[in-house]
Amino acid sequence: MPEVVLANAGFLLRGLAVTAELALVAIVGGTAIGLVVGVVRFLKLPVLGAAAAVYVEIVRGTPLLVMLFVTYFAFPALLHYRTTPFAAAAVGFVLFIGAYLAEDVRAGLRSVEGGQVDAALALGLTRAQALRFVVVPQALRRMLPALFNQYVRLTKFTSVASVIGVTEFTGAALLVNAREFQPVAILTTVAATYLVLCYGLSLAGRSLYRRLDVSA
Repeated sequence: MPEVVLANAGFLLRGLAVTAELALVAIVGGTAIGLVVGVVRFLKLPVLGAAAAVYVEIVRGTPLLVMLFVTYFAFPALLHYRTTPFAAAAVGFVLFIGAYLAEDVRAGLRSVEGGQVDAALALGLTRAQALRFVVVPQALRRMLPALFNQYVRLTKFTSVASVIGVTEFTGAALLVNAREFQPVAILTTVAATYLVLCYGLSLAGRSLYRRLDVSA
């Protein structure tokens, strides 16, 4: 490893820890929102379904960079509260990835054959029980590849947080490069690190998919 990377390893590792924390918060929060919104849209609830659809369409039609500016500048100004770059980035990523995950959840729920729901109702289950015990377990297994694809995308997207002042891994690397001006060594290290992170996340998804014995 080049000397410039070793000399700044502590600073870069702190940035990497921020990246991991930001990705984890966004994955957990985004998955929660995605599940709720996806189920609401699948059930086609009159008012909630319309609100969920508006949320999904607005967020999916908004660039991620604009979403971060909204959560860092616009929301605090409109709602009169103070925030930090990390908190604003976390909210932006949660809202952003939640909209995409909601569509994956809805598609997974719709992939379960309607006849299984009819059979569950015929056996005495309520519609909510059929959704919980019959539809959701099957849909979640089928959703895993799509969900982990979104998680990998999100991990890479965290690099955008540096534009609002979050010193995550890419932001830390850019600061080091501004001081040392060793772009080849530093950016190669950044690229290799993201490759390892994303590949590891992909492997985790594949392993979980195989353990659940999901047929392709």
